[in-house]
Amino acid sequence: MNLPSRIGGCPVHTDLGALGAHEPTALTLGRFDGVHEGHRALLRATLAAARETPGTRAVAVTLWPPPEWILRPAEPRALLATLDDRLALLADAGVDAIVVLTFDSEFAQQRPREFLTRLRDEAGMRHLISGPNARIGKGGAGTPPVLRSLSDELGFSFREIVWHGPAGTNRSSTIRAALARGDIAAANGGLGRTYSLEGVVVRGAGEGRELGFATANVSHADWLCVPGDGVYAGVSVADGSPPRRAAISIGTRPTYGEHPRVVEAHVLDAAGDFYDRPMRLFFVSRLREQRTFADTEQLAEAIAEDIAAVRAVPLPAAHALAPFVRDVHTRAGSVG
Repeated sequence: MNLPSRIGGCPVHTDLGALGAHEPTALTLGRFDGVHEGHRALLRATLAAARETPGTRAVAVTLWPPPEWILRPAEPRALLATLDDRLALLADAGVDAIVVLTFDSEFAQQRPREFLTRLRDEAGMRHLISGPNARIGKGGAGTPPVLRSLSDELGFSFREIVWHGPAGTNRSSTIRAALARGDIAAANGGLGRTYSLEGVVVRGAGEGRELGFATANVSHADWLCVPGDGVYAGVSVADGSPPRRAAISIGTRPTYGEHPRVVEAHVLDAAGDFYDRPMRLFFVSRLREQRTFADTEQLAEAIAEDIAAVRAVPLPAAHALAPFVRDVHTRAGSVG
């Protein structure tokens, strides 16, 4: 793994021993896919546990690659965030350190007692915080009752945190399903922020430019969650450029015949192109489904209506775009 050694003031480690067992830790462990509201409840509880005893650090431990990619390779699961984004979100939650452990077939053989002993001895774990769906160790044997029993035996405290938000919003699977059906409001509600994906702008067929609405085609990791086909109001942040409103289209461009599925954005009031530059797209709301038009004239009229609708959509609050953008109203409030 090629990871940054630090994100802001938060160190990132790839082994437990780097934490040093001489300083006690309050620790939470998980995939943290998306770092959604349920995850953030765990992180807040971890911070609270650490602050109870001066000198105790709040630590988030996550796994890469995702265990299901190793254990069930025939059933790959799309993710809500890249590893880099996950680290940025964990650091933004305020933890004192992050540890990314490599998950492989050998790692998967560790039984709950063995792994918890490592956390205690190598990472100084004095408090373990988990949710009700925790499954730690070989075969997922480390359920909350097992963790509680082992905590008494191994000499650390165990706290199970239950998320009290709207039913179902604390599960990554629920958020993935909402994105798949284009329910951006539900997905963003579960995340507690505006869903985004980042990729590199690549050259497309140029059809949008011919219509007078140039688009940036955003290539992305094929294992990232992509919202369902349709047109969305969003915010675009290209490398080195300020945030701008964007009309985002996802689909196969059926008016031109069948094409591979693409994610493309018309960035409002932008000059020049974005080729070969990274671009992050935030999905604010869904405007309409993908449609097939009788001709390009009707398509151009629909795009013009989409752009007008995007201009009318309020920009998200800065915290809804954090940590990727923090000053959207200052920098983009007068745009579009």
